[in-house]
Amino acid sequence: MQTINRIAPYLTIDADSHVGMDPNLWDRYLDQEFRKNPDRPRFEEIDGVKYFRAGRYWYPHLGRHPYLSPSGQPPGPIGGVDPHFRIKDFMNPEGIDRGLLMPSRIIGPSYMDSREMGNAMAQAYNNWLHDFCKTHPDRYFGFGVINAGDPAAAIKEMHRCLFELGFPAIYINPQVIGNGPGEYHTLANEHYFPIYEEASRLNVPLAIHAFSDPYVPGHEYNWPKGPGLWSDIIGFPMTGMQAFCNLVLGGVCELFPKLKFGIFEAGLGWVPMVIERIHERQEKFVDSVRIRAPLLKLNPEEYVQRQLWLGFEPEDHFLPLFIEWTKAPNRTLFSADYPHLDYQPGQTREFMERTDVSPDHIRMALRDNALEFCRWDVTVAPTDKMAEAVPAE
Repeated sequence: MQTINRIAPYLTIDADSHVGMDPNLWDRYLDQEFRKNPDRPRFEEIDGVKYFRAGRYWYPHLGRHPYLSPSGQPPGPIGGVDPHFRIKDFMNPEGIDRGLLMPSRIIGPSYMDSREMGNAMAQAYNNWLHDFCKTHPDRYFGFGVINAGDPAAAIKEMHRCLFELGFPAIYINPQVIGNGPGEYHTLANEHYFPIYEEASRLNVPLAIHAFSDPYVPGHEYNWPKGPGLWSDIIGFPMTGMQAFCNLVLGGVCELFPKLKFGIFEAGLGWVPMVIERIHERQEKFVDSVRIRAPLLKLNPEEYVQRQLWLGFEPEDHFLPLFIEWTKAPNRTLFSADYPHLDYQPGQTREFMERTDVSPDHIRMALRDNALEFCRWDVTVAPTDKMAEAVPAE
């Protein structure tokens, strides 16, 4: 049997790697009531290209690269949908004890024009993810998905994710599209507040994953037409900045001081820049800040120190700068990003060998910060036993 390649002498946690989408998921898990609905989630072939479609939501955009390969499998390592292969291909070789499983781009329940379909989509995905995690329950932990387009249903599904399915964190889309301008909501809108109130009461963290755009017609953010590199290169950091500003300048952190947020796959390099620009306005444009951001009571880095976690990929060169500007090494989350192309085998060891951050900060990123973010207070403190090999299934 293959065993875990023990790289760190302590529990090691990957806070952001992705599961793909089993092509049979919706036929197996979607509620029977919705399986014949023309807007149901499904894979559809158009002009020889296979797309994922749910109502008006497409992945990828029409005319872009196909989602499925000619074999019918998702792109990249099959570990995105095969939990046993994932252990052998990624978890054990990288020395990862626990993996937090993030959905891929094709989950957008708050982008549906039908709230009911968005709710059914989230429930079906969560049931599939629960079964995925059950294959290795001590290794896999899911981000439960809720439909922010329907706050009441989202709260109900949040409870189910926590108390029935056993997920330690919740994933929300950073915007609700709705059926018109009046139904478009961002993270700072009161539409989200019931979700924040209940998540704060339950002490469950909310994960916001950066995507380049919602993949809904009319919401492409004017990206240049072409191979899509523009959106990949700047779209993810821009989404991270938008989330950060909604939470900090929009007053969400001030109104919900105990609520923990995670911002993932946006990198870290933009954080010092945004902090510096907010500082400048706090110092030079006092009246403007008072009028336009009336709930901004602290410096931006203080909100990071209190309640904002940020995922980073292990080669991120801006990690030392982030720590310098935020004074918050306890708010970084190691994110391997498997099975995307960003992931490179051996990166856990390379991260352990970095000399531009201290061994304490490395340990915090690999273990301590995720334990706090996920409320794993009952986790047995790492001992010498953690250095023992963990057999693969």
